[in-house]
Amino acid sequence: MDVTRRHALFTLTAAAFLAAPATALGATGAIPQDLANLGAPDRALEARLATRADALGASKVGIAAVDLASGRTAFLRAGELFPMQGVSALPIAIAFLRLAEQGKVNLNAFVQLSSTDIAPGRSPMAAKLRRKPVRYTARQLIEHMLLNGDNTATDALLRLSGGPARLQKELLRAGYLEGIRIDRYEREIQPAMFGLKPSAAFADPAAFDAAVMSLSAEAQRKALERYLQDANDTASPRAMALLYVRLASGHLLDLQNADFVLDLMRRTKTGINRLSAGMRKGWTLAHRGGQSRTLQDMTATFNDTGLATGKSGGRIAMAVFIEGATRPVGELEAFQKSVAATVLDAWDSKAAPGPKS
Repeated sequence: MDVTRRHALFTLTAAAFLAAPATALGATGAIPQDLANLGAPDRALEARLATRADALGASKVGIAAVDLASGRTAFLRAGELFPMQGVSALPIAIAFLRLAEQGKVNLNAFVQLSSTDIAPGRSPMAAKLRRKPVRYTARQLIEHMLLNGDNTATDALLRLSGGPARLQKELLRAGYLEGIRIDRYEREIQPAMFGLKPSAAFADPAAFDAAVMSLSAEAQRKALERYLQDANDTASPRAMALLYVRLASGHLLDLQNADFVLDLMRRTKTGINRLSAGMRKGWTLAHRGGQSRTLQDMTATFNDTGLATGKSGGRIAMAVFIEGATRPVGELEAFQKSVAATVLDAWDSKAAPGPKS
């Protein structure tokens, strides 16, 4: 990619569009490549979302929403690329499961992890690994990734698959997912945010924190600017919404594996104050979010993505990416909640009114 990530637009060529008619997914099961080809954009909803995004004061906000039943869409900077952070667990899990379905990897294969395998950042597994080595199957690693957003599990699954490049190749083979990039291990991504080189010492959170805080404020600022301009390990909101559309419509995984992934994301307890908090009565959300640490009063990345499902059968894919936010985390959560509530207010005429943000 020869342009900066901040200004990059994810475009899709007309030659790659599927020949199937661009009607509601619920009626045809067709998956056009460009989500805008699903139906008429909801301009009124886009305007409301843009007003909310402008008031947030972040350097960039990207939103994509797709109603699988009607084909309606709402996009805001949806073709631009944003750092994924923990959102990457979903495409990584999907790519690995696709390889398993082809017999190229084994979900029941064991890998033994120890304290030296701990990745910096969020890792609930780390406490157990510091006491003794533990064996995990690939399936268990996927569970830790999607339920708990565990960076150590993510890196272990990447190694078990043959590395980021192999999973990235599988995503491209799946088709129409060019706006999602899996480039590095978490042990590389997390230090790179602050201009640090990967180090085995960073398995200790205290050592990682000390290394970050040893940097001058100017060095921290410049490193974060470089991170936000980097195209590696990014996704566009449009591509993430399409990932959910294709997953829910049976175009990415076997039904059993798709249900496995969505069930884990419905049961996760991480990030529940974001899009999940905006669900109306009768709606549930299978989601995966991602967040960087707040440094110098700035949260570089604050994301959430998901598939909302209503009791009446409605399904709406959502992706909200926030970059360079200087508001408190509580306000970022409230914004995510308000986006979900605004989308459901607009598209679900049967939704019971919920608390407004």
